[in-house]
Amino acid sequence: MTEQAIYRRFQQSARIHADSIAIRSESGDLTFAGLETASREVGRGLMALGVARGDRVAIWGVNSAPWVVAALGIQAAGATLVPIGTRLRGREAEGILVDSGARVLLCDRRFGEFDYVDAILARDVPALERIVVLDAPGDENESTRVIGLDSLRAIGTQIEDAALDARIAEATGDDIVDIIFTSGTTGKPKGVPMTSAQSLIACEAQREELTRFTPSDVFAVTYPFAHNAGYRAGWQVSVLYGVRILPVSTFDPGDLLRLIEREKVTFLPTAPPVAQGIIDHPDRPHTDLSSVRIVATGGTTIPVRQVDELRAAFGPGTQVQTGYGLTETAGSVTSTMPDDPSEVVAKTVGRALSMLEVKIVGPDHVELQVGEVGEIAVRGPQVLKGYYNNPEATAAAFTADGFFLTGDAGSVDAHGNFSITDRIKDMYLVGGFNCYPAEIEGMMQGMPGVGKVAVIGVDDARLGQVGRAFIVRQPGATLTEEQVIAWCRSEMANYKVPRSVRFLDALPLNATGKVAKVELRAMD
Repeated sequence: MTEQAIYRRFQQSARIHADSIAIRSESGDLTFAGLETASREVGRGLMALGVARGDRVAIWGVNSAPWVVAALGIQAAGATLVPIGTRLRGREAEGILVDSGARVLLCDRRFGEFDYVDAILARDVPALERIVVLDAPGDENESTRVIGLDSLRAIGTQIEDAALDARIAEATGDDIVDIIFTSGTTGKPKGVPMTSAQSLIACEAQREELTRFTPSDVFAVTYPFAHNAGYRAGWQVSVLYGVRILPVSTFDPGDLLRLIEREKVTFLPTAPPVAQGIIDHPDRPHTDLSSVRIVATGGTTIPVRQVDELRAAFGPGTQVQTGYGLTETAGSVTSTMPDDPSEVVAKTVGRALSMLEVKIVGPDHVELQVGEVGEIAVRGPQVLKGYYNNPEATAAAFTADGFFLTGDAGSVDAHGNFSITDRIKDMYLVGGFNCYPAEIEGMMQGMPGVGKVAVIGVDDARLGQVGRAFIVRQPGATLTEEQVIAWCRSEMANYKVPRSVRFLDALPLNATGKVAKVELRAMD
């Protein structure tokens, strides 16, 4: 791939696939040619508002066609996209807007009962000059600075096409095209800037080594557009390679089944809880799932039985794969392969992608041996160069030889398959012994009656910390705390045994389907 400016690369794709459908959504179809035209209108509108190259412009809303149009428009104008997670609320969004210095926010009016516009107007964001509503008319009130998307397009008529073309031509591979803020599940979110060149490298790797996309593919993008999995590895790689995307903003298994059959979906990313919902849904045996080439699942511990059940549910023509990636690496770091057995798919995250160096290091950053647990470190062309305006975090994140320290504990086997043991910060010490929650969760997943489980460390006067398990029972199960602890004592080392159990109707999840352990820690 020789083109290093991402919007110009999109324009090449739009010319090749002009009449093909780029986005199909409830609001209708948008061809690649139509997507380019719509994004140019947004780009001209932003320029008319005074947005300059390198200015930050944020998007806050659910997966939709206007989200993609807005993002491409931001890139056409030479600005830097700052996505904000759908589930974040006013105070959290304020922090991202302030930290990034965003001048314009494009957002939905509301999602359910939550009003995005009112939430921001109630906060103090000095740099924010305009709010553009994507899915409803704006207030058109100068005092509130809120306008609608149609008004932005109308303002854009003040800018000649030639002026936008000149702005697009100025773009280089070194331009910062986006800053995605980390989820903040373990602390204050940090901004991760990516250049145009890095983003293109990550998209090409995603296509060549993971998805093997062709223009005949139909991608149901279930992960939020504001997160790397739904953005760079979702809609962005799709528009660069002529793939049709279906924006998905809810995770109802029945809706997904109907979508797969109606639209002939070929690529389906799911979090394990959603995958289980599809497997268990009563409509699944009567739904034609034969179009699906790949089901990608990951983000939490995956039972071997779930991999087997997915393969049985979708049929022999469907590959089930899992992998490991980070915001800081612009996407995937490892992936399982199509011919990997269920044990490998469930218990590992596969092998490193070809352009990346991945190793396991100890506290002294020296590489460990096969099978030893340490911190996963990665180096490669699409790994971030440093956190946005955060030199302290940047200095702490890299080894002397330039490897990024992921904060994830893991190991690698003799075949090069990596396993994620846990977050380094989630590890807890019981009487001096290291306990990795993911390892304990994986064992407890095999206990009869356990549907889902999450483990955290809690303070203990005698041992320093001990484990606490949060369990969602399987339907009809009557597990008690005593039964769970007794089973664990028979199956694992004593220091790994949770000392207390809490039963929940559902585990709290963040936007990417991972268990929100910060919420578990807040529970009594």
